[in-house]
Amino acid sequence: MPLVSINVELGTILNTLEYLVRVGIGSPPIYQYMVIDTGSDLPWIQCEPCSTCYHQVDLIYDPKNSNTYKEIPCESTKCLLLGNQQSCQQQQCRYKLSYGDRSTTKGVLALETFTFGNVKISNMAFGCGHENKGKFINFAGILGLGGGDLSFVGQLGGKAAFIFSFCLVDPGDATWGWMQIGGEALPRGAAWVPISHNPRTNPAYYYVGFSGISVGKKMVAIPNQVFQLNYKGQGGVIIDTGTVITKFPKVAYNAFRDAFVAQMKHFPRTKGVSRLDTCFNLTSIEGLVLPGVTFHFPGGITLALTIHNVLVQVELSNIFCFAFEAAPSDFSILGNIALQRIQITVDARSGRIGFGPNTCASKRAGWSHIRNEISGSMYNLFKIP
Repeated sequence: MPLVSINVELGTILNTLEYLVRVGIGSPPIYQYMVIDTGSDLPWIQCEPCSTCYHQVDLIYDPKNSNTYKEIPCESTKCLLLGNQQSCQQQQCRYKLSYGDRSTTKGVLALETFTFGNVKISNMAFGCGHENKGKFINFAGILGLGGGDLSFVGQLGGKAAFIFSFCLVDPGDATWGWMQIGGEALPRGAAWVPISHNPRTNPAYYYVGFSGISVGKKMVAIPNQVFQLNYKGQGGVIIDTGTVITKFPKVAYNAFRDAFVAQMKHFPRTKGVSRLDTCFNLTSIEGLVLPGVTFHFPGGITLALTIHNVLVQVELSNIFCFAFEAAPSDFSILGNIALQRIQITVDARSGRIGFGPNTCASKRAGWSHIRNEISGSMYNLFKIP
């Protein structure tokens, strides 16, 4: 398969902090905005006829208008790969996916041609969603890039399977982010950490070893076992572009937050915003010296975050909030704000994830914005597996 190279855009134009790619579906292709998500598998989009569909900005895909649409029979291997997310009705392989925020998509499993720029990929299994509800907003569906066999990268096969690289920009960037898929996407000079697999949970998740967090020059006092994946399938740390805010178990989050606040004592605190409990009133961010935050991985590998990874700005205000929260479960999620501005490479064939060597540095200052909505949600889309 030729290298797929496509622009990645932060979804503020669609009122979301998810990251989007423009994908052509069908023949002739109908172009759709799809969320890139390393935390789920099966790609899906909304399809006509819609019994329950949310609003999207693009024309909803209608399989009747495509020459390459083909439904997958119930007895096929790909249908069986859905496991307990599969059912057979009227000789159709039906799927049902649910997300941690209780959003769901239901429909028919089918084959179709996906177009990325000049590259066409035929016979890609996807979910043709006829019932889609929850906190989805404005985009057409989700491009699952997880570690399971039905993910977009899992279906490619050969040397292209499970290899992709991406760079996520923040709102201030003058250029696009990007994503490359295929064997040629492997960079030279990346810092590699091993992927762990959890046989007791979703095969989509890419678990990475995680050694701790430092604020300034001091390691935060967090017990090592908090970040470890144990034999019961509990704990661990995943990389998930489909989650916005990075989440750590409560004991780790509290220690991390308190260490950060201790080095921010000269900056005025203000009340929390929505799910973010630690906020500051910073009338001008320019010229401020703020404590550095670094993630530590096995083998001495470190990922130094920029202040854009650490703080988010409440829209139309001088309020900046700590871009982390306590997880409702025992495992951690490195979300997309923390992953901005650094090249991330997934090489699941070799069992590793790479950081760098390229950066996606902004040409001008920009910030991820949150909205203090009456509903208490931020951009309406949070996925907590």
